[in-house]
Amino acid sequence: MPTSGGQPEGSVAPIPATVARGMPDFPVPPEDIVAAARTAPDHWLSMTDRHWLGQTDEEPPPPWAVLGRWRSDVHGEIVEWETNPDYRPSPAALGWAPPVSDADAAVHLAATGYGPDADVTEALAEAGLVAVCVDGGGEPAWTRAPGGAHVVPVFPVPPQEAVDTLPAHVMMTLPDLLDRLPPGRDVMFLSSSAPAALLVPADDLRARWEETRGEPAPGAPAPAVGLPRTYPDTPSKRGQDE
Repeated sequence: MPTSGGQPEGSVAPIPATVARGMPDFPVPPEDIVAAARTAPDHWLSMTDRHWLGQTDEEPPPPWAVLGRWRSDVHGEIVEWETNPDYRPSPAALGWAPPVSDADAAVHLAATGYGPDADVTEALAEAGLVAVCVDGGGEPAWTRAPGGAHVVPVFPVPPQEAVDTLPAHVMMTLPDLLDRLPPGRDVMFLSSSAPAALLVPADDLRARWEETRGEPAPGAPAPAVGLPRTYPDTPSKRGQDE
């Protein structure tokens, strides 16, 4: 985390919480930080969430991926901890259970801001099979998502031993699900292992299915002759938790 301010002119930066060594809330510094402090006296040493990975080793982490920073004194001893108020905890930092599938892993990352929403759509298309929540008659259990979207909840293929603890559902291939989605209805993808969810527009699923499988997706309108199919941008629904 930078030691100098990076806030836009005129804005008020959140005040970091600083704890001195010997105070009750002073966290125990990791061994690698203690070792680094000995070689860097009178420095601030940032601590980055291990879930954040840059494109290169030289890429600095964004402020939201930094837990905080430690300060070493002139003797190379850790004497202070400063929390970062802009830090976003990763799935591991939140203590979430391991994901049960690639799609489940993608929604973990999207919900916490450590991965793009598009990865969830891609993982669903790659999997090709989901558990669809159903009502008493065995039909998709339509519900309203935050913001008013009409959606059907789906979740990753569950481990066999967990089936009895899950809501009523049927297994469907993605083409079967898309074929049963009326116009204006979308999908709410729920994690099977964490309190995380993501609204996935049906048109995005159809487009990704066609790109992945090379075949038309059910329910997709035919594009006009000579014109490419386009899909309007959809605002992120990241972080919509159960």
